[in-house]
Amino acid sequence: MAKNNDKVFAQIEREARAVEAFMKRAPKQVGQLAVREFVGNFARQSFQNEAGVETRWPSRKVRRYRRKSGKKATRLRLTAAGKDDRGRAILVKSGKLRRSIRVDSIDSERVTISTDIEYAQAHNEGHVYDNRTLPQRQFMGASKRLNDEVVTYLKSGVDSILNKK
Repeated sequence: MAKNNDKVFAQIEREARAVEAFMKRAPKQVGQLAVREFVGNFARQSFQNEAGVETRWPSRKVRRYRRKSGKKATRLRLTAAGKDDRGRAILVKSGKLRRSIRVDSIDSERVTISTDIEYAQAHNEGHVYDNRTLPQRQFMGASKRLNDEVVTYLKSGVDSILNKK
């Protein structure tokens, strides 16, 4: 009977060490999940908050047309800036903002994701300047989708360790 108990305790200790090693590696992977989620918001052109509500980004409101007068009537003609915006995703002109999202710091309890682009906060939170409003187009923050991915990753990692035969 004592031998069986020793085997059980040895197995528990091995599994505990394996779970501890997994949890030490987990923050790096969680950071990558967060970066992938925030970059994915650019493709979805929306953000899902902690309650799971998906908010589409407001479209561009600038009408980039100029009147062209002719012999009979005037009509609107698309300007060069308007032609550049056709078919372009919101918040994506060069891709610099999207590419700047990265893991800033990692410790055992926290992962920080950041961007060093000066206009990122204005887009993420919205901004008022010169009596004009830049609407909020949030792409980073607490998200139900991200929380679910993290929980799934952690549970599957621990389950795979504990269910090894």
